[in-house]
Amino acid sequence: MGLSTATPPDQDQNQELVTKVACPHCEQLVTASIPDREVDPTVSSYVAAFGDHSIVHCPNGHKFWVYYC
Repeated sequence: MGLSTATPPDQDQNQELVTKVACPHCEQLVTASIPDREVDPTVSSYVAAFGDHSIVHCPNGHKFWVYYC
């Protein structure tokens, strides 16, 4: 499991919601999109067969997945 911190959106309703998550390979903090404030993002270094997720790339070239519970 990785570190995540929800970032409050701006007042503009069209603003995308994001969170900071730590890369599971190098712990570099990376911004990831989230669908809403109620989700609990979970970082994984491998892809699962199902579930809502985003693919994230850190500046060090690592690829990982963020799932929303």
